[in-house]
Amino acid sequence: MNPKINPLLETCVYRPIKWFSNSKIAKKAGNEVYNNNRMYIDGLGVASIVAKDGLGCYLYVTQSMNNKDIPDDKRKFVASLDLTNGVLMIALQLLMFFTVSHKVCQTKMFDKFFGKMFDRPIKKTYQSIVKNQPGYADMNSIKFTQEFEKIRNNVKDAFGGLTSLAAATIVGKRMLVPFIATPLAGKVEKKMAEREARQNGTVLPAQTEDKSNPSMQGAAKEPVKTEEPAKVVPQFDTGSTNLLEKFKK
Repeated sequence: MNPKINPLLETCVYRPIKWFSNSKIAKKAGNEVYNNNRMYIDGLGVASIVAKDGLGCYLYVTQSMNNKDIPDDKRKFVASLDLTNGVLMIALQLLMFFTVSHKVCQTKMFDKFFGKMFDRPIKKTYQSIVKNQPGYADMNSIKFTQEFEKIRNNVKDAFGGLTSLAAATIVGKRMLVPFIATPLAGKVEKKMAEREARQNGTVLPAQTEDKSNPSMQGAAKEPVKTEEPAKVVPQFDTGSTNLLEKFKK
């Protein structure tokens, strides 16, 4: 007899999970995972990260545009920086994933870091472990090499999944994005201001001075000449002893 299920739990959890498990998307994903399609499996991991970053980008931009604690003249720049960060994180994560997850790239990296270890030390260690197991006496060197190659390929698949996620999240998201996002944020802010001006029918004020390198502008200006204070010529008494003479107009 099946235990009685809470109606709320059945409606909110059980039925949606059952519907999704019977859908074509879930069945296709199950077949790809069962067939050990590493590109598909690793892609699911990166796709979940990209979806999370896309939602976060939308929430950050919306919050920055409506945050009254940020000054009005800085609000657009903060929102444009959030937008630039979000778009770059998604783009660079996908770029790094498709670059590093390529089979040729994965094979070269794995052979460079672990190839020699699997060719001799690990193979001999594994052989010494299984030589006392039942059935090893009936296994010739060719069959043992084939079985060990399967283990090597499984380790390579795990290495490929780890490096793909690391390249997407660490290299693309945490290392490359900060170097690119800040310079692009100013351009995005300018585009947003131009778009808002076109919608409102206003004209943006012309930039009368170049703010690209304010430190060089000061060097280009001529030095300001300061006037020396006038020399005071001492006045000597002419011999008059009448003090009222000094106050006569």
